[in-house]
Amino acid sequence: MACAGTIAGAMAGLILASAQPVVVGTAAPFPDYIDLDAEGEVIGYERDLMDEVCARATLDCRWRLANFDELIPGVMSGQFDVVLGGMAVTEERRALVAFTQSYYTTDPEEWYIGRPGAPEPDQALTAVQSGTMHEAHLRQLDRRHLSFQTEPEVLTALAEGRVDLALGPFKTRGAVQDFLAANGIDALYPELIPDDGVAMAVCKGNPLLDRLDAALDAMRQDGALAAIESRWFQ
Repeated sequence: MACAGTIAGAMAGLILASAQPVVVGTAAPFPDYIDLDAEGEVIGYERDLMDEVCARATLDCRWRLANFDELIPGVMSGQFDVVLGGMAVTEERRALVAFTQSYYTTDPEEWYIGRPGAPEPDQALTAVQSGTMHEAHLRQLDRRHLSFQTEPEVLTALAEGRVDLALGPFKTRGAVQDFLAANGIDALYPELIPDDGVAMAVCKGNPLLDRLDAALDAMRQDGALAAIESRWFQ
């Protein structure tokens, strides 16, 4: 399924011209990138980032939640105008959608987590979140895995012993560390899964991309981008 760039671009032009809301799709919880507060309001690093982008680009942005594996198909079909939420830029995804400039750099070293003594990845049953580059990596290596729609489901399956390992961006995120420690889970096996950073995605041909990039450029130049990052990632 290819992104309908020409149609999406024409529609986006109408949206921008008529100041209709821009629908922002994201998946939560994925702290500290995206999370929900007690009232169900979207919060987190990328909420603050997108709020600033929308203000600078004079966009009326409206948030809509979905599962992570629905974000790229949703932007391709026109359900969302832009999607984000710890979205790593990969060649596989570039074939489907257009990305803004990267606004956050990730560590290419990912980790399989599990309890000490768990089998190595090529022998293990691994939990992974569906739609992620980690799932694509396991598929490419033809390793046994179970896919779950949300990160909490992945971690719960590991804690309950339904899988041997879990693969995902767990090791460097403080929001996940308390859960791992409470369940006797450690980072066991490293794996290099490189990407080109974290960015927003729009349908190919959507002129909204230029406005998003212009706002990100301005935020990088005046320090707003760094200030938002330091607010959430110490």
